[in-house]
Amino acid sequence: MLTPRSLRQQRTSNQANQKEFAGVNLYKFDFRDDDPKFVKIPKADPKNPQSIEPMLKLATKSLELKRPAQQLFTEDNQPITEFSQIQQDMNIYVSCTAAYQDESDQPVYKSRLPKTYAAGKKTLPLVPQPEVKPKPEAYQHIAIAASQYTVKENLRDSLLSLYNSLSPAHKSQLPCAAALQKLSDDTQQYLVEDSLLSQFIGPTTVISDTPLGQQTTQWAMEHLKGLNPEACRFSITGPSQSGKSTLLNILVSLFYQKLQISQETSHYLIFPINWQLQQIYIEDIPKLYSIIVTTTLASLRASCMRLVPVINTFQQYLTSLIEMPLLPAVPPPLQKFPGFPTTLVQQIGSQIHRTWNNPEGFEDFLNLMFLLPDNLAKCFGFNNAVYVVDHYDACCLAIEAPEKFTAQKPFSIPASFNKALNVCPFFVASLDDGEFFKYFDVDSLHLKTEYMINPDPMPDILIKDPQMTIKQSMCNGCPGYCALYKKVVNLAREAEEKMAIKEQFAKLRSVVDIARQEMLHQQVYKLCILLKEVSEEFIDAGKLTKIGELQELNITIH
Repeated sequence: MLTPRSLRQQRTSNQANQKEFAGVNLYKFDFRDDDPKFVKIPKADPKNPQSIEPMLKLATKSLELKRPAQQLFTEDNQPITEFSQIQQDMNIYVSCTAAYQDESDQPVYKSRLPKTYAAGKKTLPLVPQPEVKPKPEAYQHIAIAASQYTVKENLRDSLLSLYNSLSPAHKSQLPCAAALQKLSDDTQQYLVEDSLLSQFIGPTTVISDTPLGQQTTQWAMEHLKGLNPEACRFSITGPSQSGKSTLLNILVSLFYQKLQISQETSHYLIFPINWQLQQIYIEDIPKLYSIIVTTTLASLRASCMRLVPVINTFQQYLTSLIEMPLLPAVPPPLQKFPGFPTTLVQQIGSQIHRTWNNPEGFEDFLNLMFLLPDNLAKCFGFNNAVYVVDHYDACCLAIEAPEKFTAQKPFSIPASFNKALNVCPFFVASLDDGEFFKYFDVDSLHLKTEYMINPDPMPDILIKDPQMTIKQSMCNGCPGYCALYKKVVNLAREAEEKMAIKEQFAKLRSVVDIARQEMLHQQVYKLCILLKEVSEEFIDAGKLTKIGELQELNITIH
């Protein structure tokens, strides 16, 4: 018979049975409104106590899930990743969805192959290799491979280095002395011209075999005639692209040929620099110093070929003067090299290192940096360095000292550079923009590219729309403009004479004709831009704009 007391005793016994074990309430993550399942907390895995795998298996079985449980969450949707997070009477939500894995968290060099492919991998023992001693010539092969010169150039330079290191008495006894001397002169001439072209100091096309180039060369020879090397102090000005670099190249080449004829190449060191190329490094003083060192030693290598074996070591020493906190010593290979001026080089290095590390020595460092070619030239027995400067106007800037220096005022690059030009022969080319002589205060022989040559008469260039006539007289005798004018006339003749399909027969045009017209259009537009910079009377701004916008031009010559 059921009495109230018996019912109360039965209910109390059921509650006691539930509290006999620690359990949790399991819910389906996607069906939170369903009744939970109260289950006993399973025992942890003894091998991995923090693994929740026992709880996942129990949840799959208790909730009768059709897929295995993958994740556990709290009421706040926080993932349960460790077994110690499971507490008594906790509400746990079970999900069958696999956890999301971010690809960026995966190992960078994770293998893409399935495990089955690597299952049959077998690691074989390493086979001991016999010890092979390096061959004595291996070091020479490595040095040749690392050299920036070809094997042929290295053989030539080594031969000339050995020849130039001999005394005059030894040279005269060689049966091939004349051939070696000619090879030495030709190589030095080539290296000087190559140093100019590497700085883009020269014509854009070969003009030596053209009447225009011959007139320019003859004009340059007339101005060099009768001058000794110390008196060669030329400044060349003119409009943009009027032939200044061409004239500069011709003057320096003729100057060096005169030195070879008079056997004075060992007295003057050619130092070329194009400030338009180095303008981006003007504020980067260490980079600018490195460029000056590299260019100077390249010229020294060409003019004093006996130094070829140690020139790279010498360059490393000069570069380290502004990199090392303490004054580096002259390397032993330089000290032991016969005839190397160790004491003089050490003095120059000491001055550069001292001014660079002096907080108040920035201006002195600039002066020494620009005088470095001349100072090194005098160390090795040269009378002077010859500065070849193109686009002088590009260096007319004032820069601030680096942070390591205390100076607050800006420093003028031309002021320091002119101090080097005051004591040396030079060839300087600059844009004649009215500001040149404001910065260039050095005594010089002034040459202008305008009205320099008198070219052969050429026909006029007629443009139908916009109506315009371009005459050869507009070039003002500038070699660059005259060469471009002649090129435009020749292109116009080719476009007319070599037309593949005549207009009177068909309106179609071949691809070759279109290409010729496009090239002619570009060259005419370029010529008009240059002539407008010379004088606005020649070319109207409105017509120039229209020429640039039109797709085609009707150009004839008359």
